[in-house]
Amino acid sequence: MLAFAGTGFGTWAADSWPWPKDRYCWGAWERDSGPDFLGDAAFGDGDDGSRSGTESLPTHERPSGSCEVTIASNYKSSYDGDKVSISQRVSVTYGPVPTAAEARLSMIQDDYLGADMVALPDGLPGTVNARGGLLVLPKSCDAKDGRPTVVTMQAYGTYASGPSYTQEDPADLGGAQQAAVLLVAAANRGMAAAGCAPDKPLKVSSPVYDLPGRRERVFTSSDDLCGIRGLRFDTEDLYHQTGVVTRDLQTCSVAGDRDGIPAVDLAMVAQPRLAAVFDSLTGNRPAVRGWRGTGTLGENHSIVRADCAGRPATFLMGASTDPGHLAAFANAVAARLGCAPIAPKRAAR
Repeated sequence: MLAFAGTGFGTWAADSWPWPKDRYCWGAWERDSGPDFLGDAAFGDGDDGSRSGTESLPTHERPSGSCEVTIASNYKSSYDGDKVSISQRVSVTYGPVPTAAEARLSMIQDDYLGADMVALPDGLPGTVNARGGLLVLPKSCDAKDGRPTVVTMQAYGTYASGPSYTQEDPADLGGAQQAAVLLVAAANRGMAAAGCAPDKPLKVSSPVYDLPGRRERVFTSSDDLCGIRGLRFDTEDLYHQTGVVTRDLQTCSVAGDRDGIPAVDLAMVAQPRLAAVFDSLTGNRPAVRGWRGTGTLGENHSIVRADCAGRPATFLMGASTDPGHLAAFANAVAARLGCAPIAPKRAAR
């Protein structure tokens, strides 16, 4: 279990660090406390690896910040004698979601609502996987203009061997469960420093459930992708993945087999606090004439919000510009949740 410092502390100047050198990310994470990136395992077979941290602490006056843990290691492979270089980092950001609609949709949907993400446990509003996650903070931390504040975490890295071999090798967060604990620990520290922490610190006490389905290959153009009737592409050889399927969240991702380029990313968000990150983005008119709710269809991202089963549901589409894909997905989700179709039947192809 990850060990992290308590959250009952005051606010400090952004350039003063009252915690010991063996703690990182505003004092939230302790060296050798569980995840590989915080221990010697991060250095591979090397004996001279280094770990360093940089951070900017949120404050009440400037409620944004970041922290980063960087790992570097170089050694000779015991197998073939090639020089091996490991470069990894874990980055955390704290701050309100972007003001511009496209920037906000790109940040939230592209990075944190893919089919490889799962819902945070214990009703916490956000998503997580083994490489990072997003947590929407309580309303007390909202920006003055009402935008929700979020904490995000991402692991990056590369492994290079010899003169020509390089592969992605993200820092090891210890799996989705451990990543959730890391994310929440950092969020508690950030909120306390910014002066908006709830009376009781946020806590991960339950297992991470609702793991996504496998990424599966589709050889024909007639399959109903992600189990969504009518969600089809004329292109053959695709990969599709069904992510979370709950009352609060549902996701689907489709990508090309040969190039891995996304063909469509779809998501439904009904968890109130997570859905709040999309407030003000749907306008006051239907996305398409005849559709329920309000929204916009864009070149990179589309968004529709409509009442469904007694509460607002937000439907998102990225990568594709075909409204038929969004219509098929939204209507299938609406049927599952027990509410009226979002788009006319003829809109889904």
